[in-house]
Amino acid sequence: MKKITEICRLPGENVFRETQVILTGKRQAVIENYKNISAYTGERIELLTVSGRLLICGKKLEIVNYTKLEICIRGRIEGITLEEGRKK
Repeated sequence: MKKITEICRLPGENVFRETQVILTGKRQAVIENYKNISAYTGERIELLTVSGRLLICGKKLEIVNYTKLEICIRGRIEGITLEEGRKK
């Protein structure tokens, strides 16, 4: 059985370490490959990622589901910012 990385011709493990944000309009965001939740209010959710901090701002934000690999946020999403961490 071939690995999915071989079938899709992806560059391997590095692809799966990057944080991915999938937006559905302004109402839902699914973030894959985050490290942890560092802050959570109805107006701001802050996630730590391999790349740095991911900030989601809006109104009536709520975390509806999360696992070790992904988190689903719903509400009125008004902005998403990635603040890169220090480069070594």
